[in-house]
Amino acid sequence: MSILPFVRPPVPGEPRHASLETVAETLTRTGEWPLADLKLRFFPVYDVQRQRAVALFCLPASGFAGEALHGHKAFNDLSTEEWIALDGAILRHALAFSGRLAASGIVVAVGASVSYRTLSDPIGRMTYRDMLRITRAGERSTLLIKVEDIPDGIRGRRIGEIVSSVRALTPRVWVHLPGSHVPLAGHEPLNAAAIVLSMPARLPMHGMTTEARWLARTATLQSAIACMDRVDSFAEFDIARACGIRFIAGQALKRPALAANAPLHEVRDTLYGVLQ
Repeated sequence: MSILPFVRPPVPGEPRHASLETVAETLTRTGEWPLADLKLRFFPVYDVQRQRAVALFCLPASGFAGEALHGHKAFNDLSTEEWIALDGAILRHALAFSGRLAASGIVVAVGASVSYRTLSDPIGRMTYRDMLRITRAGERSTLLIKVEDIPDGIRGRRIGEIVSSVRALTPRVWVHLPGSHVPLAGHEPLNAAAIVLSMPARLPMHGMTTEARWLARTATLQSAIACMDRVDSFAEFDIARACGIRFIAGQALKRPALAANAPLHEVRDTLYGVLQ
């Protein structure tokens, strides 16, 4: 097993295998694993009410084959062991970035994404919970955890159980649903502080509206905040806002994803710059 081949084919002369501990340590420290074109980047989330970005979520990203990919779904060939190592690196990297911003007087929520696959595996869940304890994540008031890559067909009750396993150690847990088709029988509690839904690509206007209204309604029923992701056009942005979605992420924001070592003026521009 290796973390190298899942992003691009191995280059002649490169090692085909690397210690997961080495990969995780390098990602934690630098946010990059060049041999796999794997990077950790912080993507902004915009608050429609406050008219500024209020959170930066750490996600794995790659430029494989010339196409920018990010998020857990972009790396669906990882083994469970690899996801456990990668999710641990994401958490530690996000905490270090949050500490850097706080030391510079920048107050913003910083999120760490974690794969459903990690949390649904007994060893992965125990390992991640241990990392939350060791890093004292529950004491970080600006830390957010977002559960990603939930498979289709997983019921709301199971999602709620997974969220609760993390929420006991850090209360601000977001959950990124796979779509508006998630089976939520009755009022199955997801136990999440926020519900995230990606806007499907190439929808007609009425389709965008249907997705945004479903998210707004579901979040209200769950007593959670609504966040629409993959909002990549101004039309999608306007529809999401009109449907009552408070938090928005995507290319429509015209905000770059940040590296953890980004100059502070770039961080401030991303957070406080005027939306064009």
